[in-house]
Amino acid sequence: MGMAHVLVADDDDVTLEMLDAALQDGHRVTTARNGRQALQLVRDHAVDLVLLDVDMPDIDGYQACEALKAHPDTADLPVIFLSAKVNLEERLRGYRVGAHDYLTKPFEVPELTTKIRLAVEQRERQRQLNGQFEEAVNTALTSANMYGEVGVVLALQRQLATCRGYEDIAQAFFGALEQVGFEGCLRLSGRLGVLSRNARTDCSALENSLLDHLERVPGPSVQAVGDNTCFRYGHVLILVRHLPMNPSGIGLGQDECDRLARVRDNIALMAEGLLARMHSLDVEIENSRLGQARELVQITHEALVDISAQQHANRLHMGQVFQRMRIEIEHSFIHLGLTEQQEDFLANTMQRHIHDALSVFDEGNEIEQHLDRLIQRLHEHAR
Repeated sequence: MGMAHVLVADDDDVTLEMLDAALQDGHRVTTARNGRQALQLVRDHAVDLVLLDVDMPDIDGYQACEALKAHPDTADLPVIFLSAKVNLEERLRGYRVGAHDYLTKPFEVPELTTKIRLAVEQRERQRQLNGQFEEAVNTALTSANMYGEVGVVLALQRQLATCRGYEDIAQAFFGALEQVGFEGCLRLSGRLGVLSRNARTDCSALENSLLDHLERVPGPSVQAVGDNTCFRYGHVLILVRHLPMNPSGIGLGQDECDRLARVRDNIALMAEGLLARMHSLDVEIENSRLGQARELVQITHEALVDISAQQHANRLHMGQVFQRMRIEIEHSFIHLGLTEQQEDFLANTMQRHIHDALSVFDEGNEIEQHLDRLIQRLHEHAR
């Protein structure tokens, strides 16, 4: 991949010049002095990422981002907001209009360039995955049409039974979420690690920051987050975009309110299904580890039995060697012409050293007894 083409929009000339200079090394940079000009430049140029100041006259950053996300040609274009506002409400507003990240002023240039690189790389990965995802969604939609709303949940439960990891679980969930007409992001945390992603790729930096915040703040299993809804079930955390908790308060009719209530209930059932499958995978992993541990115990048990048997055989063999040596030396006394006193001295010396050597093996009895006890304990655990 070549240089990323970055469009920078800010109504402050000093900031614009600073950003232009900071990004020239390693990026193609196009500048705009307001939101309207930024939208026109995006239509006229192939841009890889847009840096938008939030506070601009005429069309502000949020409105410009909404316009980009509303057009199919620029819907996947990553947008990073630049703002001096740091509160959660502002970040949620950025998330609501589809931004990739939210960077507060003042910021460090290395941080900005890193965020640009990661956003552009993620967009490229997303494009590569789009074909696979669309195929999976089309297959799921065909199945869902046969069963309706409840059928989506049932089809997901059946699909979860075949999932072998968190990626499979996430893909199955986002396929079902797409069928009920919504999108969002998901975090799964368990023995297999932590997975944070949206329907097509890893979570954006802004999505991750929102999930981080929701993890830290206690609350009910289902709760409102602006005009979004959060589902928190154990190690499953889901944020569904544009699913209000109180749709009647924003002027929706009763039929639509009832439909959204059913959607919330169905997504809650989906979340419980995801959690149940994660628990099942945890049990399977634990059983696999126990099986490996039992196999290791059995191998160790067999090795220790062999060591103990070899220790005993070595002690017997050494005793036999010393016995033959003593007999041969005593027989040789006849031919050496030694006095009786010399023979007694050599015999006693030899006997003393044989005794000392065999004592080493006798001390090994304690080791053998320890091995016997260890073998017995391993044998009990291996059953």
